[in-house]
Amino acid sequence: MDRRYGLAWFAAVLIACVGFLGCGGGGTPALLITTTSLPDGTVNTPYSFTLVPSGGTAPYTWSQASGGTMPPGITFSSGGVFTGVPTTAGSYGPYTLKVTDANSNTATSVGLSIKISASTLSVTTTSFPDGVIGTAYSATLAATGGKTPYSWSEISGGALPPGLTTASGTGMITGTPTSAGTYGPYVFQVTDENTTTATSNPLTIVISGTATAVCAPAGSEGALTAATPYAFLLQGTDKSGNPLDIAGSFIPDGSGGLSNAVADFNGTTDGPQQLEVNLAGSSYSFNASGQGCLYLAFSGLASSSSVRKASEEPAQLASSGAAHARKMAKPAIVAVPVSNVQFSFYLGGLSNSVYSTGRIIESDTATSGTNAAGMIHVQDPTAFNLSALQTNYAFGVDGWTTTATGLLRTAIAGSFTNTAGTVSAGFADVNAGGTASGEVTGGYGTLGDIDQSTGRGTGSHFLSTPTGLLTYDFAYYVLNASDLLLISTAYTQNTSTTPLLAGRALASTTGYAAAPLNGYYLLASQGYQSLGTNIGNIAQIGTLNATSSGTIPTATIYSNYAGTSNSHQYPGSSYSVEAASGRTSLSGVLTNSPIVYLTNTTPDDGIVGFLVGTDNQASSGLLVNQTATPPSYSLTSISGDYPVGTAEDVDGKNGSFLGNFSFNGAGAYTVVFSQTTVTLTNVPKAGAIAINADGSGNLDGGNFPLVTNGQVIYAISNSGDPLLFVFEEGTLP
Repeated sequence: MDRRYGLAWFAAVLIACVGFLGCGGGGTPALLITTTSLPDGTVNTPYSFTLVPSGGTAPYTWSQASGGTMPPGITFSSGGVFTGVPTTAGSYGPYTLKVTDANSNTATSVGLSIKISASTLSVTTTSFPDGVIGTAYSATLAATGGKTPYSWSEISGGALPPGLTTASGTGMITGTPTSAGTYGPYVFQVTDENTTTATSNPLTIVISGTATAVCAPAGSEGALTAATPYAFLLQGTDKSGNPLDIAGSFIPDGSGGLSNAVADFNGTTDGPQQLEVNLAGSSYSFNASGQGCLYLAFSGLASSSSVRKASEEPAQLASSGAAHARKMAKPAIVAVPVSNVQFSFYLGGLSNSVYSTGRIIESDTATSGTNAAGMIHVQDPTAFNLSALQTNYAFGVDGWTTTATGLLRTAIAGSFTNTAGTVSAGFADVNAGGTASGEVTGGYGTLGDIDQSTGRGTGSHFLSTPTGLLTYDFAYYVLNASDLLLISTAYTQNTSTTPLLAGRALASTTGYAAAPLNGYYLLASQGYQSLGTNIGNIAQIGTLNATSSGTIPTATIYSNYAGTSNSHQYPGSSYSVEAASGRTSLSGVLTNSPIVYLTNTTPDDGIVGFLVGTDNQASSGLLVNQTATPPSYSLTSISGDYPVGTAEDVDGKNGSFLGNFSFNGAGAYTVVFSQTTVTLTNVPKAGAIAINADGSGNLDGGNFPLVTNGQVIYAISNSGDPLLFVFEEGTLP
């Protein structure tokens, strides 16, 4: 071969080998990285890029040989993929990247850099929703770009519509508007973490409508005037199924509006909230039969609201009754103030053109999820100062204590001395989840100043129990100088062991005889049964005769324990009274005899005392006057209209009831009006009433045992999960 041709042949083979790994290796291309640059990125914008090798034998494994950390928010994987959302602007790299194929051949890249640019900050909100007077409003400003977190401010446009506020941290505009009109245009500015700013286009808010239609006029609004304000107290459950208490007061203006109002909400989900009532957006209605509607619109938390956070609460009530706990839904992390609430009520006790008492339920359950019921009572504004209050009070409160295993039914009854707002000489009995404390003494605390318009005050009561210090921070609403409604104002979330309690305090006396009871009485109580096969509410009603010699010759109790009903006679029982406190020990009445703290000799609504059980069900209730001499009731004793409502649905499984029953005095009655919430069906139907001489009897063909003194009727069902029905005479004799 000519040497020239030999050289040419060798050169051709050499050139061919450059393109292949090992000239004899089957023609595999050499492993190369052909990427010479990486795409730029933008802060807060998803970034993705995949390196693809050339040549070699798959699979490939990628690694970083040099260059330092990737841009914050971006990762580089062994699959050669850059991915993530960059968070910080800057130039990063250069990175040297290495790829290894299946035959362990490697290749490295040229230096590759990534440039991350700051995103352009801009406001994306282009309009606001319209609002309606008295209806909760919420709109949120939105932005994109820049670096979070954002803060917001208004730079032009003037004041927001009355009732609305802006949260600078979230850009939320919330509240309940009170005045119609077109407001703005507003210009808002957003500022990011790097102090970069951007402004919105001009934005307007249109508020229209009126809230008075929520409670449509019923024709007799003038029967409720500024001279007769009302306070109310409800207990029940919220939309999570957790316990909730509501208290408040309102001054009707005689034409469907309110001249003042205030409300307190407290529950294990959202904690305590004293709410500012938007008067322009609130309303009431009332008809000639005593039926009413109350709508309260709220503009947010009251500026005077002051409560301790859960983390600030001292260690308080404890109980060994873990097996008695009711399940609790997870509390809210951040409580959202209630925006509005609607109630239905029925008033009775009519005398001298004033309705003194009644029953009330929250009627917006379909939208709020709340199931709550309770009492409403006229207020005496002349008692809205500390100097008007009585020197001695007995009280009864009930509710729940939160624990790690759930909720414990809790009941307290006691007494205290009030000296110009200083509480002392406190006595009490506590039952938490079936663990009864026995008598505890040395209670002390304060009653704060009373709002001269609403009758609302605040206070604290401290008790040293066998299981720890019990602090009861509360708001109180003055019904009159002898009668106060109470609601907790402390956080009761998680496992703070701070009880959620609500109830009533009535004037008592400075000293009691050894056996001050002498006559015939009614008993009504409720509790929660958490052990055994039947879990749920318990309800008890009864009649008893007590004498001035300390004996209880007769007592008959009708009970329903979560669906198991019975009646028992307790003859030959007795009682004893502690002179200083009015603490009354009943002996022989019920299997676990209750304790009663006595009121004075002329109690409001005939309430002689507050009952606290020593039973596993943590019962609580009332002892009520019946007659001084042997009773002789008959069908004629119950005649006319009786507004009726349920007490607290303790287990939260049933619902609430409000109605008006009309009795003809001859054994028949009709249901003039009825309203239920949730799925409640076990309620008295129209039919016949039976009355025995001792004031016992039944409704609805015997399905609802009852006891009465003529002015009030307590009834419970004899089947199913029981509720306590409270009937109050519509027109007083």
